[in-house]
Amino acid sequence: MKKKKVKSPWALVGFPVYIIGFSLLLVGSAPEWLETVSKIMIVLGVILLIIAGIDLKKRKKSVQA
Repeated sequence: MKKKKVKSPWALVGFPVYIIGFSLLLVGSAPEWLETVSKIMIVLGVILLIIAGIDLKKRKKSVQA
């Protein structure tokens, strides 16, 4: 029997936000406001990935029950 994969929509949003924010931070000649925006995006991406992990645990428990 094939196991059903459990996906989290939070991870589908959080990971690209984190990657885009990190890539904006690596730009050398970025203005100060862009660096601030990229740091906010990194923090937002990390928060969404943490929520995705919590949500994934809950979904796995509900699928097993």
